Amino acid sequence: MKKLKSRFSYSLILLFVLSGCSNNLNNSAESTDPFEGLNRNIFAFNKSLDQNILSPVSTAYVKTIPHSVRNSISNHLGWMNTPSTIVNSTLQMDLENTILASAKFMINGLSLGFYDFDNNETKIPKKDLGSTLAKLNVPEGPFLMVPFLGPKTVRDFTGTLSDRQNLSSISSNSVNNLSLLEVPVNLVDKRSKLAKNIENIYESPDPYTKMKSYYIQNRRKNVYGDKYFEIKNSKSDLEFEKLLQ
Repeated sequence: MKKLKSRFSYSLILLFVLSGCSNNLNNSAESTDPFEGLNRNIFAFNKSLDQNILSPVSTAYVKTIPHSVRNSISNHLGWMNTPSTIVNSTLQMDLENTILASAKFMINGLSLGFYDFDNNETKIPKKDLGSTLAKLNVPEGPFLMVPFLGPKTVRDFTGTLSDRQNLSSISSNSVNNLSLLEVPVNLVDKRSKLAKNIENIYESPDPYTKMKSYYIQNRRKNVYGDKYFEIKNSKSDLEFEKLLQ
């Protein structure tokens, strides 16, 4: 219990620190890239790892593992991440999503998530602490390229760290160990799904800029939903951020 309280307190401290720091920054991550030089170096490092290790492994994964088995693995990985959606849906006071995610998590728990008893008919938007911070009007902050993890904003990177710490503190050791074992499987599974998009990025004249734009646009679409589509053609990112508040 003490461990849980300390981690929860740590998350709150991060939230307030992030809020205070980001308010002095341009709200737009699209145009705010003060660490571009470092980001480009990390992007080159991640790209090298991807092309030499992750891409060949994911290609072999698709060729050797039947589609039905890969689908079951994807279902299980999604099921393992559902608690984050439940917690953050609650924090965002999204009662409908909390109930649906909880029900689906419990029902699919009968198969440890490998089989979706709902046949994927109920669409449940994924929620994480980054989206919760967005609901609290915490700015995105600068764009970051994180080693191994890839593109993030300061807000989303903080949310990712806090999500993992808080969920690990309320899960059993066996579940946490299973989650750690599944990290490489999750990477391979996601890489196989994004193969065409990633190759398209690598083939562009400036892969780093295209990766940044691709991440930010998709992240905003997932976080803001319909609001993103309504105003994504606004003249500037600053106007975009103001309209969302």
